[in-house]
Amino acid sequence: MSDIVNRQWCLVARPVGMVQASDFELREEPVPAMGEGEYLVRTLYVSVDPAQRGWMNANPGYMPPIPLGEVMRGGTLSQVVESRHPDYARGDIVSGFFGWQEYALGGTGALGAQTVTPEHPLPRYLGVLGGTGLTAYVGMLDVGQVTEGQTVLVSGAAGATGSVAAQIAKIKGCRVIGVAGGGRSAPG
Repeated sequence: MSDIVNRQWCLVARPVGMVQASDFELREEPVPAMGEGEYLVRTLYVSVDPAQRGWMNANPGYMPPIPLGEVMRGGTLSQVVESRHPDYARGDIVSGFFGWQEYALGGTGALGAQTVTPEHPLPRYLGVLGGTGLTAYVGMLDVGQVTEGQTVLVSGAAGATGSVAAQIAKIKGCRVIGVAGGGRSAPG
């Protein structure tokens, strides 16, 4: 065990309706000892995304539910503070799913991380240069294969991914129609 204290936000209740502060608990515990093939990161930025609400439910979706009592899942930009892994050096900036916590171990048996060579402000690597932008890019160019002159309908155009998808379609010379709702549904 390390003498570094790790602050973690853990999911302790399945939200009913809107997420409440009482659905989480702040815990402090020592960082586990790092083994061979592992690396320790300190979180710099945490991404808070709409998909996280679905991960809090008991029913599985495209990712399994977050077990109660576990660290809230989320994408992060982190800095390697110590490493026994050949692919990660002290000081590296990495993007990964380390969750809502100050420190995390990566490497053997853990989710991998991608090294980021910062050429832009770091928060952009959680948005337009991260999963949000990649989702829009793949959706527009690989799946949709948009080409100049097409009319493209983007649902959720006011959201993070939708707004990037609309910009990609415009860059490709498409006419873009964006749909954005108020996010509310009728009772019943």
